[in-house]
Amino acid sequence: MKKRSAKSLLVHRQSFFELYDKTAVKRTAIFLKITNRNSSFQINIFLLFLFVLNTLQGLAQSDLSVQYSKQISPDSAYSTIRILTSDSLEGRETGKPGQKRAAHYIKNRFSHLNLNPGIFGTYEQFHPITLRSCETCNIEVNQQFFLFMKDFYYPSFFTDTMLVIDSVSFIGYGITDPSYDDCKNNDITGKAVIILDGEPKSKKGKYIITKSKHASEWSTDWKRKVEFINEKKPRIVFVITDTIEAMADSFNYSNKPNAFEVSCRQPNAIPWVYITNDLAQKFFPETMEPELNKALRKISRGKKSVNISSSTSAIVKLSAETDKMRGQNMIGYIEGTEKKNESVFITAHYDHLGIRDSLLHPGADDNASGTSAVMELARVFQQAAADGHRPLRNIYFMLVSGEEKGLLGSKYFVKRPPVPLNEIVVDLNIDMIGRTDPKHDSLNDPNYVYIIGSNKLSTELHEISERVNDSITKLHLDYEYNKPGDPNRFYFRSDHYNFAKNNIPVIFYFNGTHADYHQTGDTADKINTKLLARRARLVFLTAWEVANRKERIRVDRPMPKE
Repeated sequence: MKKRSAKSLLVHRQSFFELYDKTAVKRTAIFLKITNRNSSFQINIFLLFLFVLNTLQGLAQSDLSVQYSKQISPDSAYSTIRILTSDSLEGRETGKPGQKRAAHYIKNRFSHLNLNPGIFGTYEQFHPITLRSCETCNIEVNQQFFLFMKDFYYPSFFTDTMLVIDSVSFIGYGITDPSYDDCKNNDITGKAVIILDGEPKSKKGKYIITKSKHASEWSTDWKRKVEFINEKKPRIVFVITDTIEAMADSFNYSNKPNAFEVSCRQPNAIPWVYITNDLAQKFFPETMEPELNKALRKISRGKKSVNISSSTSAIVKLSAETDKMRGQNMIGYIEGTEKKNESVFITAHYDHLGIRDSLLHPGADDNASGTSAVMELARVFQQAAADGHRPLRNIYFMLVSGEEKGLLGSKYFVKRPPVPLNEIVVDLNIDMIGRTDPKHDSLNDPNYVYIIGSNKLSTELHEISERVNDSITKLHLDYEYNKPGDPNRFYFRSDHYNFAKNNIPVIFYFNGTHADYHQTGDTADKINTKLLARRARLVFLTAWEVANRKERIRVDRPMPKE
């Protein structure tokens, strides 16, 4: 008998099952005929026949995924890594020429693979980034340093500021209104003032000023509060806000500066700084913490505000000088056959640190390794589609920039996704899968991968990952960093987290840190390409099952608190 190639056998088997599906009407007719003959024996034989065929069809699908997963090439992945870590790409810092060249390379690869453009007819989703040096923008309070974008945000339309502060005053929400007044007996001229963002509510959740569930313009128009407070001529205003990121986004993604913002750039403009509650507390001595907490409780219940003043020691250095640049998310996809309103995302960030202190940081493991894996998965899934094995659901391949600057690319993506977020079934995120860490080196256990987040939102996703690995890839799945309270907080530190925050199940694939993490020694020659390919196979097989299963995986667990 003539020996068939593996590929021809797959095609032959697929043709058989296509024929099986086309004869559904005939099978039904036979079943009705048997039923009419009232032969339970014949019915049972027929049902057994259907069961066997369905089982074989499932095995064939499993067989297909395994065969295609073997096409993931260590050599092809290494070729991609060599290009991404070359000197000409200058470490791929987001917004810099090297990152632009990397994006151009990815665009050409996606085009060569004939992936559908993932962003309204193009592969590129541009996102804004605002850079400021932490050396010129920081706050020191009582000998503790606080950082821009982590502990505070300073809008770029204010002027550069350098202040030494020896006292502060907390005056509630900073509102003067007929029904609520924080400033009636407070002279804040020349003072450093701390206020709360927003406005007070009653115990029943209604706003004190409007006496309804709708906020007044003291909350909806931030300029009103700025203009009112500035009339009282304080020296600087600190605003306590719940989320620094959200406040920064509201300014970063706003339209062109208006006349009010232009006025804030004048040399005598009063600076406004948005700070966390933790930073606000540091302006006061620890002995005043009970008094502050009592005041905050009173204010939150809509009761009369109080003025709390204290001596302090603070140095405030605020830089409004920014480099406004753009990063690029690169997105291509394969269209599904049946469930076109559901999508599987496979992601990795392709940016790195660039050149620092005149030294190139190539970022081979972080994250040229993950980028190369996404490229390989795109290539193999597209080959399967060309062979007639297109997935039921869409599969998106997204390479993200801005990860090293605070998950900026993925954060922008979930604010402006090309598909509704509720149609995204899962995000499988790959960030560093080309090396081993000291823990597993000491155990002589290189055949591992850290799995993070698989069970955080979906029990089914975790079970699929485990089942695929147990039956096929047989890696050691290490869940050390998946434990609640992990001090490294890796679950919150890569692009999958912006998906998870939107109730989308995720898995983060990771090899752990090593001596070359974020160092100049993270070079291509240290990548274990065979290990990288084995880890990528696990991602491929998991994606294949999630993309082709009859039912969408369920979200059955609450989002973990950050």
